[in-house]
Parts: sequence; structure tokens; C-alpha cells
Amino acid sequence: MKKTLLITSVLLAFVCFSCDDEPIDSNIVLDSPTTGGNTGGGTGGGNGGGGNGGGGTTATLTTYSYDVVSTLPIFGPITTNIDFNVEQSIVTSLNVELIILGASDTSVATITRDGNGRIIETEGINSGSVTDRTTVTYAGNNIVEINYENLDDSSENYTYTFVHNGNTVTRTNAAANESAVFTFNANSQLISKESFSGTVSTQLENLTYTNGNCSVSTITGEGAATNTYVYDSFTNPSKTVFSDQYLLTLFDSDNNDEVGSVIAIFHSTNNWIRLEADQGNVDFNVTYDAENKITSRNGNFDLGDGISVSQSETFQY
Repeated sequence: MKKTLLITSVLLAFVCFSCDDEPIDSNIVLDSPTTGGNTGGGTGGGNGGGGNGGGGTTATLTTYSYDVVSTLPIFGPITTNIDFNVEQSIVTSLNVELIILGASDTSVATITRDGNGRIIETEGINSGSVTDRTTVTYAGNNIVEINYENLDDSSENYTYTFVHNGNTVTRTNAAANESAVFTFNANSQLISKESFSGTVSTQLENLTYTNGNCSVSTITGEGAATNTYVYDSFTNPSKTVFSDQYLLTLFDSDNNDEVGSVIAIFHSTNNWIRLEADQGNVDFNVTYDAENKITSRNGNFDLGDGISVSQSETFQY
């Protein structure tokens, strides 16, 4: 499975960096994991800002489950069930089940970190054999190379190299003649990702933030769209658990992957509860416990042309 550690649905993806708030560059410093909501407003409205309010009780996830059913023409439903296993506030491994045309396939994904807590390798394992491997190389605190190997299909292999310059990071895939430029603001938030084929810009995604949340993603070029994300006023438990994966999530995305939804679900201060998109609006069905900790989130997306996605998440503490 290509990028076993990534959630390869239409909407989401995953994986990333050190939880020690070490700088990757003098102008890019990771945010500290959230410890609770700040003083602020309510659930937000059409502007997508969302409340950053009272927050609810902070608790660490022990298991996070993400299940998605994608319905495609010809293929019918494709089901992906992923359980993220959490120890000491970080993801240590994943259990993955993929069901296509009624046939089920299960695998395990493992994550290896160095002594500084940085992810240096991920592996997908099926029936006891390694099927794919991603290795991450650093120079100081900067990611300088990501190498992906599919041990079953070498045509899937790729190598990304990175050049850091102030608040921008340029990624190059020399074999594919592709590149991407990532630009961050002073708060280490990604504000734009521009992708190139050769010297031609193929996609530009600009991102806007409100109260620590990615509120708007505007894409021009391939996949042009405007997505607005609305949040509740309670603490997002995923931000702590996935805080050491922020940069790798972004840097290992495909050239024309949309990254706004990934930031919204895994790295926002509050919980994403509504999507306002060109195709229409989607309100998630969200449940909370007595301490206002999110326990489940469900949503259905109609992407047109016979394609639909139904996602279901559960949070255990």
C-alpha cells in the first residue's frame, strides 16, 4: 500500500517531526502542543473562524480510530479502517484494514524515532513481511530528504530533497521533474504550498488561520477550490498526539494534494465540525463526554460524478 502511514482518502493524510519544539530553521519553530482552549468565543459561523474558547478538560488519547468508506464508480465501496495506537502522547503504530470488492487485507504500520524523538523511519508490514518503507534524513533539525520504497512495486518509489531558506522550504523530486515551495508564517503555520511541474506552476494553495485554526484553504490551478473550516470551542486532542508529525505530514504530501483538511483535523487548536465547500456544506455529527472531550465525529461528503465519502472517527482516552 503506497504510504501505509498516510490516510489515503480524498480528504485526509497523516505523518511528522519532533515534539521538542526544536527549530527546523531560524524562522520556523514548531508550536507547543495545546494544553487547553484559550479564552474566547463560541462555535463560530460562516467565516470559518470557530471558537477558541473554554476548551474542556485536556486528556491524552490512548486510541484514535479513523474509518472511511469511499464509493467509486465501477469499484463500488472501498473501506479503510485505521486504528492509531498511542503511548506517552505519541503515535507508535497503526493497524490498517482495507476492504475492496469484498476482500479484506490487514497490515501494521510502525514508526521509529531517534533519540531526539524525531521520526526517522516508517514501515508497512503485511503477513510478517515489510511491504513499504519511508526513511527521513535530517541536517541538524531540518528535514533534508524523504525516501519512499515500495518493496512490491518499485515504480512507486520516490525521493524528496529539501532546501531551507528563511521561512520557505523548497522540495524537489528530481526523477519526476517536480517541486513544491512551502511558505510558513512567524507562528510556524503553513500559509502557502505551490507545486511545479518543471518550471510551470500547477497548483497554489493559500491558507488562512483564525485563533490557531486553519480557517480557509484557497486552491488555484489543478483542483481549484475554496474550503472553509469551522470549529467548536473545545480542545482538539489530536494536536498533542500528532504534534511530532506536523512537518512530515506537509512535506510528504503529493505535489497536488490539498493540505488544508489535514491541518484542520490533526493540527488545529479546536475540533473541526463543519466544512463549507464549493460542492456544498457538511456538518459533522460530533459527540462529547461530560468534560467536553470529543468522543466521535462523523461526516458524509458527496464529491459528484458518483463519488462519495463517509468518514467515522472515535477518540478514546
